[in-house]
Amino acid sequence: MLEPYDGKLSRTVLRREGGGNTADPADYAPLVERLHGQVIHISPASTQYINPMDINFENNMDENPISTKSDFIISLCEIIVGGKYGLTAEERSVIDRCVRAIYMDFFRNQPSREKMPILSDLHNALVKEGEIALRVANSLEMYVNGSQNLFNHRTNIDLKNRIICFDIKELGNQLKKVGMLIVQDNVWNRVTLNRAERKVTRYYIAVSYTHLRAHETSL
Repeated sequence: MLEPYDGKLSRTVLRREGGGNTADPADYAPLVERLHGQVIHISPASTQYINPMDINFENNMDENPISTKSDFIISLCEIIVGGKYGLTAEERSVIDRCVRAIYMDFFRNQPSREKMPILSDLHNALVKEGEIALRVANSLEMYVNGSQNLFNHRTNIDLKNRIICFDIKELGNQLKKVGMLIVQDNVWNRVTLNRAERKVTRYYIAVSYTHLRAHETSL
């Protein structure tokens, strides 16, 4: 995808950039479709969903996948809650406790994609924690039951294609950072699975906040 460096100037072929690295906001969807790849449109109007609560439970190389997922969920909640100081230590601890309980239950009961937890499960667990988790639970409400509930669904798309393009250009300001983080976590899940199968994953971020695409090839 990248032409060789020439001093400090490089050019990205698919972006049609010049030597000064000024990006041309090309639409990659037609190209990916021409290469028989998967284009995933992520927007409030889309019916294609990515579940931020997805966790690998097949061929997982992580020694502790629940710990990895907990770290991601805490980062997600940090963005959602916002504020000058983010989450408190107590809030981080209660999120971690809820996440561990959710996934321990998931792994105990014959895990499957159809039973995968969603944000509603996290929200309900936080509500049960009472006052200590109230601020986080209230902040999640909009993303679970409100107008920004795009990510409160189980994944319904094929993520096994060799070339995947995540199109997030239609996400509004409320969902932009959240969407970026969720896509990156999804790509990391793919990297973990590919590593187990001895495959290389190439991940390109093109035109900041506009397109993300993951490209995988066999060794």
